[in-house]
Amino acid sequence: MNHNFGSNWQNLLDDRLDGLVHTGVVVLDNVFAKADLLALQNESGFIDYKEAHLTHGERQTQIRGDSIRWIDDDCPAGAAYLRSIWELGRYFNQTLYTGIRSAEAHYACYPAGFGYQWHVDNRQGHDERVISAVFYLNDDWQDSDGGEILVIDKTGEQQTLMPKANRLVIFDSNLRHQVNITHRRRFSIATWLRHDDGVL
Repeated sequence: MNHNFGSNWQNLLDDRLDGLVHTGVVVLDNVFAKADLLALQNESGFIDYKEAHLTHGERQTQIRGDSIRWIDDDCPAGAAYLRSIWELGRYFNQTLYTGIRSAEAHYACYPAGFGYQWHVDNRQGHDERVISAVFYLNDDWQDSDGGEILVIDKTGEQQTLMPKANRLVIFDSNLRHQVNITHRRRFSIATWLRHDDGVL
């Protein structure tokens, strides 16, 4: 099945760019058509996940409790999402001269009772990731469900953002962020725009 994932990033972001530059964070709602969101929701529920590890290869559920599935050509909806994200990278190259050369993403599933403690998306001494983004897949998310992402923005303020379906949270990859403990199973797509050629 062909998936469109046709988002006009210019329309979504042109009047938000100054805010992104100032704070390092921007939130976009209703990013994709309902059919495309549904395709991602369906795919996220049927793929095989593997337990995620920290960058040095260790599994520590008290720090990070998600399971993941990197998106590749065996994930047709995810691959279409990733192509649209690459168009977002091209938009940032044209407007913010970011030098983005590749995009990568994985599905993430957090069981109830787990989160991901404070971290940045670039390992110490590395800066390949320029822009991080998280796209949310759960319908009817309530405040009591937890699972918020907390981001310390460039001004030093903490932004607390709910994981609402069809929301894309975009932020500088060097900003500290955390996923609060979730109280129901939480699905999302973790996404990065890189200025190298990228590796899985």
